[in-house]
Amino acid sequence: MSLTPFQNRFLSRQALGIGLVGWLLPLGLFGLGGCLAKGADQQAAVSLRQLAQERGLLWGTAVQDGQLADQNFSKLLKAQAGLIVPENSLKWDQLQPEHGKFDFSKADGLLDFANNNKMRMRGHVLVWHQQLPAWLGSLNKQDLAMAMQQHINTVVSHYRGKLQSWDVLNEIIAEDGNGLRKSIWLDNLGPQYIDQALLAAHKADPNVPLVINDYGLEGDDPKTARKRATLLSLLKDLRSRGIPLQAVGMQAHLAATPTGPTFNTLPDFLHKLAALNLDVYITELDVNDSQLAAGISGRDKRVADIYEDFLSVVTKDPNVKLVATWGLSDRFSWLNQAFPRSDHLPQRPLPFDMQEQIKPATKSIIKVLSNQK
Repeated sequence: MSLTPFQNRFLSRQALGIGLVGWLLPLGLFGLGGCLAKGADQQAAVSLRQLAQERGLLWGTAVQDGQLADQNFSKLLKAQAGLIVPENSLKWDQLQPEHGKFDFSKADGLLDFANNNKMRMRGHVLVWHQQLPAWLGSLNKQDLAMAMQQHINTVVSHYRGKLQSWDVLNEIIAEDGNGLRKSIWLDNLGPQYIDQALLAAHKADPNVPLVINDYGLEGDDPKTARKRATLLSLLKDLRSRGIPLQAVGMQAHLAATPTGPTFNTLPDFLHKLAALNLDVYITELDVNDSQLAAGISGRDKRVADIYEDFLSVVTKDPNVKLVATWGLSDRFSWLNQAFPRSDHLPQRPLPFDMQEQIKPATKSIIKVLSNQK
Protein backbone atom coordinates (compact mmCIF):
# COMPACT_ATOMS: atom_id res chain seq x y z
CA MET A 1 0.00 0.00 0.00
CA SER A 2 1.07 3.61 -0.46
CA LEU A 3 2.44 5.14 2.72
CA THR A 4 3.68 8.62 3.50
CA PRO A 5 7.09 8.84 5.19
CA PHE A 6 5.27 9.57 8.46
CA GLN A 7 2.97 6.62 8.08
CA ASN A 8 5.65 4.26 6.83
CA ARG A 9 5.75 1.78 9.66
CA PHE A 10 4.27 4.55 11.88
CA LEU A 11 7.07 6.29 13.67
CA SER A 12 9.10 3.11 13.86
CA ARG A 13 5.87 1.18 14.38
CA GLN A 14 5.86 1.47 18.14
CA ALA A 15 2.61 -0.43 18.38
CA LEU A 16 -0.18 0.07 20.84
CA GLY A 17 0.21 -0.97 24.44
CA ILE A 18 -2.39 -2.21 26.89
CA GLY A 19 -5.27 0.21 27.12
CA LEU A 20 -3.96 2.74 24.57
CA VAL A 21 -7.18 2.48 22.62
CA GLY A 22 -9.18 0.77 25.32
CA TRP A 23 -10.93 4.04 26.13
CA LEU A 24 -12.67 3.84 22.79
CA LEU A 25 -14.82 0.90 23.79
CA PRO A 26 -15.41 -0.71 27.18
CA LEU A 27 -13.72 -4.04 27.61
CA GLY A 28 -16.27 -6.83 27.31
CA LEU A 29 -16.93 -9.19 30.17
CA PHE A 30 -16.49 -12.23 28.00
CA GLY A 31 -13.64 -13.43 25.84
CA LEU A 32 -13.95 -16.33 23.47
CA GLY A 33 -15.91 -18.37 25.98
CA GLY A 34 -18.62 -15.73 26.09
CA CYS A 35 -19.32 -16.35 22.42
CA LEU A 36 -20.33 -19.94 23.02
CA ALA A 37 -23.73 -18.91 24.28
CA LYS A 38 -24.52 -16.67 21.32
CA GLY A 39 -26.37 -19.08 19.06
CA ALA A 40 -25.11 -18.43 15.53
CA ASP A 41 -21.80 -17.26 16.91
CA GLN A 42 -20.90 -20.72 18.14
CA GLN A 43 -18.33 -20.80 15.37
CA ALA A 44 -16.13 -18.96 17.85
CA ALA A 45 -15.65 -22.29 19.54
CA VAL A 46 -13.60 -23.25 16.49
CA SER A 47 -9.92 -22.48 16.91
CA LEU A 48 -8.17 -20.80 13.98
CA ARG A 49 -5.02 -22.41 15.29
CA GLN A 50 -6.58 -25.86 15.00
CA LEU A 51 -8.18 -25.27 11.61
CA ALA A 52 -4.91 -24.03 10.18
CA GLN A 53 -3.00 -26.95 11.68
CA GLU A 54 -5.33 -29.37 9.95
CA ARG A 55 -4.25 -27.78 6.67
CA GLY A 56 -0.56 -27.87 7.49
CA LEU A 57 -0.43 -24.16 8.33
CA LEU A 58 0.76 -22.31 11.40
CA TRP A 59 -1.71 -19.61 12.46
CA GLY A 60 -0.38 -16.85 14.65
CA THR A 61 -0.34 -13.21 15.66
CA ALA A 62 1.92 -10.42 16.80
CA VAL A 63 1.78 -9.62 20.52
CA GLN A 64 3.37 -7.29 23.00
CA ASP A 65 4.51 -8.61 26.35
CA GLY A 66 2.24 -6.29 28.33
CA GLN A 67 -0.87 -7.61 26.61
CA LEU A 68 -0.48 -11.02 28.24
CA ALA A 69 -1.58 -9.58 31.60
CA ASP A 70 -5.09 -9.05 30.19
CA GLN A 71 -6.95 -12.25 31.05
CA ASN A 72 -9.58 -11.97 28.31
CA PHE A 73 -7.01 -11.34 25.63
CA SER A 74 -4.65 -14.00 26.95
CA LYS A 75 -7.49 -16.53 26.87
CA LEU A 76 -8.26 -15.63 23.28
CA LEU A 77 -4.60 -15.84 22.33
CA LYS A 78 -4.17 -19.30 23.80
CA ALA A 79 -7.25 -20.59 22.00
CA GLN A 80 -6.58 -19.06 18.60
CA ALA A 81 -2.82 -18.78 18.00
CA GLY A 82 -0.25 -21.50 17.43
CA LEU A 83 2.48 -18.94 16.83
CA ILE A 84 3.37 -15.58 18.34
CA VAL A 85 5.56 -12.80 16.99
CA PRO A 86 7.04 -10.22 19.37
CA GLU A 87 5.74 -6.92 18.02
CA ASN A 88 8.59 -4.84 19.43
CA SER A 89 10.56 -6.86 21.98
CA LEU A 90 13.13 -8.21 19.51
CA LYS A 91 13.78 -4.94 17.70
CA TRP A 92 17.19 -3.38 18.04
CA ASP A 93 16.22 -0.42 20.24
CA GLN A 94 14.59 -2.80 22.71
CA LEU A 95 17.34 -5.42 22.79
CA GLN A 96 20.44 -3.22 22.67
CA PRO A 97 19.55 0.33 23.72
CA GLU A 98 23.17 0.87 24.78
CA HIS A 99 26.14 -0.34 22.79
CA GLY A 100 27.02 -3.86 23.89
CA LYS A 101 24.31 -4.04 26.59
CA PHE A 102 21.55 -6.52 25.71
CA ASP A 103 18.20 -6.90 27.46
CA PHE A 104 16.35 -10.09 26.52
CA SER A 105 13.88 -10.02 29.42
CA LYS A 106 10.72 -9.03 27.53
CA ALA A 107 11.34 -11.32 24.57
CA ASP A 108 12.29 -14.18 26.87
CA GLY A 109 9.00 -13.71 28.69
CA LEU A 110 7.10 -14.04 25.42
CA LEU A 111 9.06 -17.18 24.56
CA ASP A 112 8.22 -18.67 27.96
CA PHE A 113 4.54 -17.93 27.32
CA ALA A 114 4.76 -19.60 23.92
CA ASN A 115 6.49 -22.68 25.29
CA ASN A 116 4.05 -22.98 28.18
CA ASN A 117 1.11 -22.92 25.77
CA LYS A 118 2.54 -25.20 23.06
CA MET A 119 3.07 -22.32 20.65
CA ARG A 120 5.98 -21.44 18.40
CA MET A 121 7.63 -18.01 18.30
CA ARG A 122 9.11 -16.16 15.33
CA GLY A 123 12.07 -13.81 15.56
CA HIS A 124 11.32 -10.26 14.34
CA VAL A 125 13.59 -8.49 13.38
CA LEU A 126 17.42 -8.38 13.09
CA VAL A 127 18.13 -5.70 10.46
CA TRP A 128 15.64 -2.90 9.76
CA HIS A 129 15.94 0.79 8.96
CA GLN A 130 13.78 1.84 11.91
CA GLN A 131 13.63 1.38 15.68
CA LEU A 132 17.39 1.68 15.92
CA PRO A 133 19.20 3.05 18.99
CA ALA A 134 20.71 6.51 18.60
CA TRP A 135 24.25 5.29 19.25
CA LEU A 136 24.37 3.49 15.91
CA GLY A 137 24.36 6.83 14.11
CA SER A 138 27.67 7.83 15.68
CA LEU A 139 29.61 4.84 14.31
CA ASN A 140 31.92 4.91 11.32
CA LYS A 141 31.37 2.40 8.53
CA GLN A 142 33.76 -0.19 9.90
CA ASP A 143 32.31 -0.02 13.40
CA LEU A 144 28.77 -0.11 12.03
CA ALA A 145 29.53 -3.32 10.15
CA MET A 146 31.02 -4.83 13.31
CA ALA A 147 28.01 -3.73 15.37
CA MET A 148 25.62 -5.41 12.94
CA GLN A 149 27.61 -8.64 13.04
CA GLN A 150 27.81 -8.57 16.84
CA HIS A 151 24.10 -7.87 17.22
CA ILE A 152 23.05 -10.67 14.91
CA ASN A 153 25.46 -13.17 16.45
CA THR A 154 24.46 -12.32 20.03
CA VAL A 155 20.70 -12.31 19.45
CA VAL A 156 20.47 -15.35 17.17
CA SER A 157 22.83 -17.32 19.43
CA HIS A 158 20.71 -16.45 22.46
CA TYR A 159 17.68 -18.07 20.78
CA ARG A 160 19.51 -20.82 18.93
CA GLY A 161 17.21 -23.79 18.38
CA LYS A 162 14.26 -22.04 20.07
CA LEU A 163 12.50 -20.07 17.32
CA GLN A 164 10.39 -21.04 14.33
CA SER A 165 12.19 -18.57 12.01
CA TRP A 166 13.97 -15.22 11.90
CA ASP A 167 13.10 -12.09 9.94
CA VAL A 168 16.72 -11.27 9.18
CA LEU A 169 16.00 -8.36 6.84
CA ASN A 170 12.89 -6.20 6.94
CA GLU A 171 11.59 -3.80 4.28
CA ILE A 172 14.76 -3.60 2.19
CA ILE A 173 13.03 -2.82 -1.13
CA ALA A 174 12.57 0.87 -1.95
CA GLU A 175 9.17 2.40 -1.29
CA ASP A 176 8.55 2.98 -5.01
CA GLY A 177 9.79 -0.49 -5.90
CA ASN A 178 12.85 0.72 -7.77
CA GLY A 179 15.93 -0.83 -6.21
CA LEU A 180 16.93 -1.15 -2.57
CA ARG A 181 15.67 1.13 0.19
CA LYS A 182 17.99 3.90 1.33
CA SER A 183 18.96 3.19 4.93
CA ILE A 184 21.83 3.42 7.39
CA TRP A 185 22.78 -0.05 6.23
CA LEU A 186 22.73 0.51 2.48
CA ASP A 187 24.25 3.99 2.68
CA ASN A 188 27.20 2.90 4.81
CA LEU A 189 27.78 -0.76 4.01
CA GLY A 190 26.47 -1.04 0.46
CA PRO A 191 24.19 -3.81 -0.83
CA GLN A 192 26.56 -6.45 0.53
CA TYR A 193 25.03 -5.86 3.97
CA ILE A 194 22.25 -8.20 2.85
CA ASP A 195 24.68 -11.08 2.31
CA GLN A 196 26.51 -10.27 5.52
CA ALA A 197 23.34 -10.31 7.63
CA LEU A 198 22.09 -13.61 6.23
CA LEU A 199 25.49 -15.29 6.56
CA ALA A 200 25.87 -14.07 10.15
CA ALA A 201 22.43 -15.34 11.13
CA HIS A 202 23.07 -18.72 9.50
CA LYS A 203 26.39 -19.07 11.28
CA ALA A 204 24.78 -18.32 14.66
CA ASP A 205 21.95 -20.84 14.10
CA PRO A 206 22.39 -23.06 11.01
CA ASN A 207 18.99 -24.69 11.43
CA VAL A 208 16.58 -21.78 11.85
CA PRO A 209 14.77 -20.67 8.65
CA LEU A 210 15.91 -17.21 7.54
CA VAL A 211 13.44 -14.74 6.06
CA ILE A 212 13.44 -11.53 4.02
CA ASN A 213 10.23 -9.72 5.02
CA ASP A 214 8.55 -6.88 3.11
CA TYR A 215 5.22 -5.19 2.44
CA GLY A 216 3.37 -4.07 -0.67
CA LEU A 217 3.72 -7.41 -2.47
CA GLU A 218 0.10 -8.57 -2.56
CA GLY A 219 -2.05 -6.47 -4.92
CA ASP A 220 -2.40 -5.81 -8.64
CA ASP A 221 -1.18 -2.19 -8.91
CA PRO A 222 1.95 -1.04 -10.82
CA LYS A 223 3.99 -0.26 -7.70
CA THR A 224 3.40 -3.77 -6.41
CA ALA A 225 4.61 -5.15 -9.73
CA ARG A 226 7.81 -3.10 -9.45
CA LYS A 227 8.46 -4.24 -5.88
CA ARG A 228 7.92 -7.84 -6.85
CA ALA A 229 10.29 -7.56 -9.81
CA THR A 230 13.00 -5.94 -7.69
CA LEU A 231 12.63 -8.53 -4.94
CA LEU A 232 12.65 -11.45 -7.37
CA SER A 233 15.83 -10.14 -8.97
CA LEU A 234 17.48 -9.93 -5.55
CA LEU A 235 16.28 -13.40 -4.57
CA LYS A 236 17.56 -14.96 -7.80
CA ASP A 237 20.96 -13.39 -7.18
CA LEU A 238 21.10 -14.64 -3.60
CA ARG A 239 20.10 -18.13 -4.71
CA SER A 240 22.68 -18.20 -7.49
CA ARG A 241 25.45 -17.44 -5.01
CA GLY A 242 24.30 -19.86 -2.31
CA ILE A 243 23.46 -17.21 0.29
CA PRO A 244 21.33 -18.89 3.00
CA LEU A 245 17.65 -17.98 2.78
CA GLN A 246 14.63 -20.20 3.34
CA ALA A 247 11.54 -18.00 3.08
CA VAL A 248 10.01 -14.73 1.98
CA GLY A 249 7.71 -12.89 4.36
CA MET A 250 4.75 -11.04 2.85
CA GLN A 251 3.47 -8.61 5.45
CA ALA A 252 0.00 -8.23 3.88
CA HIS A 253 -0.99 -4.91 5.42
CA LEU A 254 -4.02 -4.62 3.13
CA ALA A 255 -5.85 -1.33 2.57
CA ALA A 256 -9.61 -1.63 2.06
CA THR A 257 -11.48 0.41 -0.54
CA PRO A 258 -15.06 -0.18 -1.69
CA THR A 259 -13.74 -2.31 -4.57
CA GLY A 260 -10.19 -3.31 -3.66
CA PRO A 261 -7.60 -4.54 -3.24
CA THR A 262 -7.61 -7.41 -5.70
CA PHE A 263 -5.19 -10.32 -5.90
CA ASN A 264 -5.42 -11.57 -9.47
CA THR A 265 -1.65 -11.52 -10.07
CA LEU A 266 -0.68 -12.93 -6.69
CA PRO A 267 -0.76 -16.64 -7.67
CA ASP A 268 1.86 -16.04 -10.37
CA PHE A 269 4.14 -14.28 -7.86
CA LEU A 270 3.76 -17.14 -5.40
CA HIS A 271 4.61 -19.58 -8.19
CA LYS A 272 7.81 -17.65 -8.95
CA LEU A 273 8.84 -17.81 -5.29
CA ALA A 274 8.18 -21.55 -5.28
CA ALA A 275 10.39 -21.90 -8.36
CA LEU A 276 13.22 -20.44 -6.26
CA ASN A 277 12.56 -23.10 -3.61
CA LEU A 278 11.46 -20.51 -1.07
CA ASP A 279 8.66 -20.90 1.43
CA VAL A 280 6.21 -18.04 1.88
CA TYR A 281 5.11 -16.67 5.25
CA ILE A 282 2.19 -14.23 5.61
CA THR A 283 3.67 -12.27 8.48
CA GLU A 284 1.64 -9.16 9.40
CA LEU A 285 -1.87 -9.51 8.00
CA ASP A 286 -4.51 -6.89 8.76
CA VAL A 287 -7.03 -4.80 6.79
CA ASN A 288 -6.96 -1.01 7.06
CA ASP A 289 -10.55 0.29 6.92
CA SER A 290 -9.77 4.03 7.18
CA GLN A 291 -11.01 4.68 3.62
CA LEU A 292 -14.40 3.05 4.17
CA ALA A 293 -17.65 4.71 5.23
CA ALA A 294 -18.40 4.85 8.95
CA GLY A 295 -21.11 2.21 9.29
CA ILE A 296 -19.81 -0.79 11.19
CA SER A 297 -21.83 -3.40 9.30
CA GLY A 298 -20.61 -2.12 5.94
CA ARG A 299 -17.02 -1.85 7.11
CA ASP A 300 -17.07 -5.29 8.67
CA LYS A 301 -18.46 -6.86 5.51
CA ARG A 302 -15.81 -5.25 3.29
CA VAL A 303 -12.98 -6.22 5.64
CA ALA A 304 -14.34 -9.76 5.84
CA ASP A 305 -14.54 -9.99 2.05
CA ILE A 306 -10.89 -8.94 1.75
CA TYR A 307 -9.79 -11.54 4.29
CA GLU A 308 -11.68 -14.17 2.31
CA ASP A 309 -10.33 -13.04 -1.06
CA PHE A 310 -6.73 -12.88 0.12
CA LEU A 311 -6.70 -16.06 2.18
CA SER A 312 -8.49 -17.98 -0.56
CA VAL A 313 -5.50 -17.27 -2.81
CA VAL A 314 -2.61 -17.82 -0.41
CA THR A 315 -3.96 -20.91 1.33
CA LYS A 316 -4.18 -22.70 -2.01
CA ASP A 317 -0.43 -22.41 -2.48
CA PRO A 318 1.50 -25.26 -0.81
CA ASN A 319 4.54 -23.05 -0.31
CA VAL A 320 2.63 -20.80 2.09
CA LYS A 321 3.54 -22.27 5.48
CA LEU A 322 2.14 -19.79 7.99
CA VAL A 323 -0.24 -16.89 8.41
CA ALA A 324 0.19 -14.34 11.20
CA THR A 325 -2.02 -11.32 11.74
CA TRP A 326 -0.52 -8.11 13.12
CA GLY A 327 -2.58 -8.36 16.26
CA LEU A 328 -5.55 -10.53 17.18
CA SER A 329 -8.02 -8.07 18.73
CA ASP A 330 -8.94 -4.65 17.30
CA ARG A 331 -8.18 -3.26 20.74
CA PHE A 332 -4.45 -3.51 20.08
CA SER A 333 -4.16 -2.57 16.40
CA TRP A 334 -1.37 -0.17 15.42
CA LEU A 335 -3.63 1.16 12.65
CA ASN A 336 -5.67 3.31 15.05
CA GLN A 337 -2.68 5.61 15.41
CA ALA A 338 -0.88 5.06 12.11
CA PHE A 339 -3.99 5.55 9.97
CA PRO A 340 -6.65 7.21 12.14
CA ARG A 341 -10.05 7.49 10.54
CA SER A 342 -11.20 11.04 9.71
CA ASP A 343 -14.40 10.39 11.70
CA HIS A 344 -12.29 9.36 14.73
CA LEU A 345 -13.97 5.97 14.96
CA PRO A 346 -11.70 3.05 15.82
CA GLN A 347 -10.64 0.79 13.00
CA ARG A 348 -11.84 -2.82 12.88
CA PRO A 349 -8.95 -4.51 11.03
CA LEU A 350 -8.32 -7.76 12.90
CA PRO A 351 -10.01 -11.16 13.35
CA PHE A 352 -11.64 -10.28 16.70
CA ASP A 353 -13.23 -7.04 17.88
CA MET A 354 -12.29 -4.84 20.83
CA GLN A 355 -14.21 -7.07 23.19
CA GLU A 356 -12.51 -10.22 21.89
CA GLN A 357 -15.75 -11.29 20.17
CA ILE A 358 -16.05 -12.77 16.70
CA LYS A 359 -17.20 -10.65 13.77
CA PRO A 360 -17.59 -11.18 10.00
CA ALA A 361 -13.80 -11.27 9.50
CA THR A 362 -13.55 -14.20 11.90
CA LYS A 363 -16.22 -16.07 10.01
CA SER A 364 -14.49 -15.44 6.68
CA ILE A 365 -11.24 -16.85 8.03
CA ILE A 366 -13.03 -19.89 9.43
CA LYS A 367 -14.77 -20.38 6.09
CA VAL A 368 -11.53 -20.37 4.13
CA LEU A 369 -9.64 -22.59 6.55
CA SER A 370 -12.56 -25.03 6.76
CA ASN A 371 -13.57 -25.31 3.13
CA GLN A 372 -10.27 -25.48 1.26
CA LYS A 373 -8.60 -28.53 2.73
